[in-house]
Amino acid sequence: MKRLLRKEADPLPASGRGYMHVCPQCAQAMTLHDLRDGDQAYWCHPCGQGHRASDPPPGALRLLPTAS
Repeated sequence: MKRLLRKEADPLPASGRGYMHVCPQCAQAMTLHDLRDGDQAYWCHPCGQGHRASDPPPGALRLLPTAS
């Protein structure tokens, strides 16, 4: 039986599908880059800031509009 370690809900979705990575500062779309250590990171060119894909800060994921 799986035991819950945290009592609060996870703030991040289980999957990035349907979300776009945006800069928490300027809300512009971020580009994905491969790092030397084999990980990936998102980078905002206007702000010159980024974050690892595995550790997005609050506000870095925006829900994509649904297709109609």
